[in-house]
Amino acid sequence: MKKSDLLGRIQMHYSREDSLLSIQRTVDRSISDRLLLMSKALKHLLEQFEPNNYKLELSINKKDMTYSGKVKISGKKIGRPTKRITLHQKGLKITKAALTSHSKQGDKSHEVARINLHNKFDEVRIHTEAQIYPGNVTLDLDFNGIITKQMDGIYPCTFTDEGVTKQLIATQFESHHAREVFPCIDEPAAKATFDLKLSTDIDEAVISNTPIKKQTQSKKVQSTWFETTPIMSTYLLAFVVGDMKHIEKSTKHGTKVRIYATPPNIEHTKFALDFAVNCLEFYENYFDIPYPLEKCDHIALPDFASGAMENWGCITYREQALLIDEVHSPLSMKQRVATVIAHELAHQWFGNLVTMRWWTDLWLNEGFASWIEFLAVDHIFPEWKMWTQLLVDEQQTALRLDALEHTHPVEVAINHPDEIRSIFDTISYSKGASVIHMLHNYLGAEPFQAGLKHYLTTHAYKNTDTIDLWRALEEISGKPVMEFMHAWTSTSGFPLVTAYLIDNKLKLSQERFYSNPLAKKQSQLWPIDLGLHETKDSTPIMLNDTELEIEVSDPDRLLINKGSAGFYRVSYNSSHLQKIGSQITKGHVPADDRLGVLADLIETAKSGKSSTADALEFISNFRNETNYAVWDVIASSLGSIRLVMNDEELREAIKPFTRKLVANEIDRLGWSNQSNESHFDQLLRPIVLGMAASADTPEIVEHAKKLFEKAHSVEDINPDLRSGASSSELKRGTVIDPDLKSVVFGTVARLGDEDTFDKLLSLYEKAHLSDEKVTIAGALTGFKQSELIDRALGMIKTDAVRLQDVSYWVAYSFMNRHARDETWNWVKQNWDWLDESLGSDLSFYRMPIYAARVMSDESFIKEYKDFFEPKLSPSFERSYRQGLEMLQFQCAWKKRDFDEVLNFFKHQK
Repeated sequence: MKKSDLLGRIQMHYSREDSLLSIQRTVDRSISDRLLLMSKALKHLLEQFEPNNYKLELSINKKDMTYSGKVKISGKKIGRPTKRITLHQKGLKITKAALTSHSKQGDKSHEVARINLHNKFDEVRIHTEAQIYPGNVTLDLDFNGIITKQMDGIYPCTFTDEGVTKQLIATQFESHHAREVFPCIDEPAAKATFDLKLSTDIDEAVISNTPIKKQTQSKKVQSTWFETTPIMSTYLLAFVVGDMKHIEKSTKHGTKVRIYATPPNIEHTKFALDFAVNCLEFYENYFDIPYPLEKCDHIALPDFASGAMENWGCITYREQALLIDEVHSPLSMKQRVATVIAHELAHQWFGNLVTMRWWTDLWLNEGFASWIEFLAVDHIFPEWKMWTQLLVDEQQTALRLDALEHTHPVEVAINHPDEIRSIFDTISYSKGASVIHMLHNYLGAEPFQAGLKHYLTTHAYKNTDTIDLWRALEEISGKPVMEFMHAWTSTSGFPLVTAYLIDNKLKLSQERFYSNPLAKKQSQLWPIDLGLHETKDSTPIMLNDTELEIEVSDPDRLLINKGSAGFYRVSYNSSHLQKIGSQITKGHVPADDRLGVLADLIETAKSGKSSTADALEFISNFRNETNYAVWDVIASSLGSIRLVMNDEELREAIKPFTRKLVANEIDRLGWSNQSNESHFDQLLRPIVLGMAASADTPEIVEHAKKLFEKAHSVEDINPDLRSGASSSELKRGTVIDPDLKSVVFGTVARLGDEDTFDKLLSLYEKAHLSDEKVTIAGALTGFKQSELIDRALGMIKTDAVRLQDVSYWVAYSFMNRHARDETWNWVKQNWDWLDESLGSDLSFYRMPIYAARVMSDESFIKEYKDFFEPKLSPSFERSYRQGLEMLQFQCAWKKRDFDEVLNFFKHQK
């Protein structure tokens, strides 16, 4: 499953205005004790019953938002003889149950004594009069359930087609929501095959994991039977029903690939189809294992809580993660769609074919898919420079979160089902991808690829633990993979390598890096590949102990962690840093190293390990910088200073520095997209223009206003452009370049009035694509007037905002410094509605972080505790602790460095 890119979106939109930071700290012992009492020892139902096939029939009633079902579960009773078999269920009404034992002596029906629903444990316990002995059994159950508005289990998606409101019915079963739809053993290791029959309204598209086997229609009901699925986990079963259209192609090996969308959006599916076919063929070649199903459907849903979900052969997406308008979608969204498709297709092997045994190893699915999506997109679009982007999008994001005391290991113990939600996070995805990237660099491309093939072939249709992957890679590469990787995945945090260079001697040491000076520090050691070699062909130098001293031949060009491949930060002494800065200004340091050095310096300064003023001075070396990824780090760094220092005098003082910093790139890039521009230049333009706009550069602000005045729709195209123009020509002819909409809208909102709000609202209402609405939402929540802040917050509970987008509106509102207090009050006043509407959505459990990351006043800490502590649960505990630690860290940084930072900017020429 691809998590929603909410945090990335906020950083992209606001790092030029009020940017984003990273996180957290400790909680009272009493809270820990209470949470421990709330949890229970985890019990695996697979230990008493192993299903091997589900024959599942569901009859959907859209009118009443209910369904009825029957399931015949064939499996094996294991363990000792008992009078009970237990299955998972949640919120179901079980109306009938029967149990039959199968043995050489024949079939034996067991009289069911009672059916007990234990909703506290998500269980149904089927008790029999006689003992059930180990062996083959069949369970037959009839049940009823409801179609919920929360976006898991079975839920509705609404859309408008030619003025008519229509409805799809869709499913989302990951992580443990299959039990909300039918009784089952809802654990990843409980793999089985599924035979699905759906009864739905007539004349609707009906899609599931496998091709349709048979379909019949009566006057009112359409019945659809699907082919038997491969053996797979319950969370991978899926179906979608409703008015949908599709386009299709076949791969070289004959797999049918289809992209489904609602009728108004079917015209925006071509890019996804072409990329999906190419990507599927790439993975078949890379893994050297054929895709095992006849078809692979990709479905754009109007309502979807996450980014996408890898259901085998029936992949579901948010619309903005699959649909591309070739004229009006920004380049960043085309890249986003490619990476999401690559992520979900990777899961067809790494997650579906071979599945983690338990959620402790979720990262085996998500971390790997988050890495290999870059490999696939880089293969298809090498000009996009995806490996450099991985360092910004995945590695730096993970390093910021993992610098907290209350982070968690990549391999994290799960002791309560509700904890599962909390690990669909940056650590499982982005740190997982980053340590895989480090391992790929350590082993080399060919041994790594051969090891993956060995792993997938050995464990096909089975379940694995992390150590199974290490064994396969170690067996093929001959390198000590388990020894190298164990500390990186089984412990929290990462090291800070301190490098002290004197003459030709380099003294190195390591310690765990904490962003919060109040953190309870722990001593840990990692095996660190320093990215240094004695000679060109020698083995890498490792730092395996606390300290190491080495001789160096060329100290002027000495960089630790070459290519930023390692998951750690480096701190250099001042003379060493000056040498690096000199090499940067001369153009002798590659982009991957430039961004790594700069990010490390900024983050160590935030933690108090170095001077923030020195870090800002170092940024001056980048006035001739042209690389998008490096500028992303610069923008985020300056944005975090504005956000945390939160002072109007400082905000004014930073503007001249920013204008001078971006001047060269503004002159080079301007506002107009050139036909022969590089991919990185197109991504860079909105960053530098956004920085210039936030610094109130007069000509930039005025041009943004003029563009906005000309726009009557987000799809406006200059009228004098010929109708026969190509899509690229049309894109260049739009009134507002799609890549610059967030800059234009954000600028006019920040400086605008009620008329501006009304026009933005009109554009929002006219927008057809979901991504356009999210972009405009960032502007509607960016006004400074109290009445306009209230209007934006008031929209959240209306039909104007889909539930899937509520978290965007709340998070964007928090990021507006003028709206923080109002947003905090709104969240407190509407908490029950948020819980009811988004209670199972991952973004709901991140609400403490949305609030905490924008605050740096100590007085807020008590408010934060008073509100969230009574609401703590296993799902909320980690984000609460992280938010609290974030508050403490930001307060400490502001208190320590505010005067120094203000003085630096006030004395810039």
